[in-house]
Amino acid sequence: MEMVSLKGISIVITNWNGKDLLGKCLPSVVTAANYFQGDNEIIVVDDCSTDGSTDFVKENYPQVRVITPPYNLGFQEASNLGVAESKWDIVVLLNNDIIVRQDSIPPLVEHFRKDDLFSVSSKLFMWDEVTFLAGKRKGVFEKGYFKSVDVPDVDETSSTLFTTGGAGAFHRRRFLELQGFDRLYHPAYWEDIDLCYRAWKRGWRSLYEPKSVMYHKHRATISKKMKSRKLGYITGRNSYLFLWKNITDRDLFLKHLLALPISLLKDLIKFKMRFPICFALALLRLSKVAYLRIRERKGAKLTDKEALKIIEQG
Repeated sequence: MEMVSLKGISIVITNWNGKDLLGKCLPSVVTAANYFQGDNEIIVVDDCSTDGSTDFVKENYPQVRVITPPYNLGFQEASNLGVAESKWDIVVLLNNDIIVRQDSIPPLVEHFRKDDLFSVSSKLFMWDEVTFLAGKRKGVFEKGYFKSVDVPDVDETSSTLFTTGGAGAFHRRRFLELQGFDRLYHPAYWEDIDLCYRAWKRGWRSLYEPKSVMYHKHRATISKKMKSRKLGYITGRNSYLFLWKNITDRDLFLKHLLALPISLLKDLIKFKMRFPICFALALLRLSKVAYLRIRERKGAKLTDKEALKIIEQG
């Protein structure tokens, strides 16, 4: 049994040119950290901002530790750096556009009494604090493809496919053992699904905790870097990369290989170019995927079917 200290938490916020967002969100993070009955540290990994974010945090929140890498890392590696620099066993990862409700952290921390836990995801609303954004998810393999599906109207603690990378708590040692978020998915999307799915296949659970509530200004940072069409290509590309890397059950992967040319041909006939383009972009990273696929197959203790069944049954 791997004991986890519940005496303290590390809160890691990744930031790139989000000075205004930090001004709105950091007060809630500080309040939530102080509400938690234990020690805490707050770390902002400022990913080479040019808008004065670093000076803003240092001048207004001297209790917050700022880490500035020598060059822009991107979300995945900036998060990994923050976790590596954290001192507590439980790390709460936050985007810079997350407002945390005062009582959100204790419900996350309590679950780490379980010795097979990897992460806990919060219940997310939009910034209007009314519009539901995200909660429990399940993994579905159908028609040769893997999908993450939202499960609506869940108001009790339950298993979830993954913990949102910018709004949840993680087991630090296991996070680092899995080498954190994979840069394969740079600049964004599917890295949190990938990480938690790999944890599931090693027998480490992820939970959804609706008592932990946070408010998210969706895509506030990534939209500064690229337009929505390009984001669509990146998301589609990463869905292929995830499947090729992680789905190692022979029959499931064979179903994908058989479905792939048919689905691409149908899109081309209908002049729907998004997924053919996404497929071509994914092919450019195929050599790296092949290596990672071998590594994940060696590390897994559960098959894909076993992991998906456990997630489904909760």
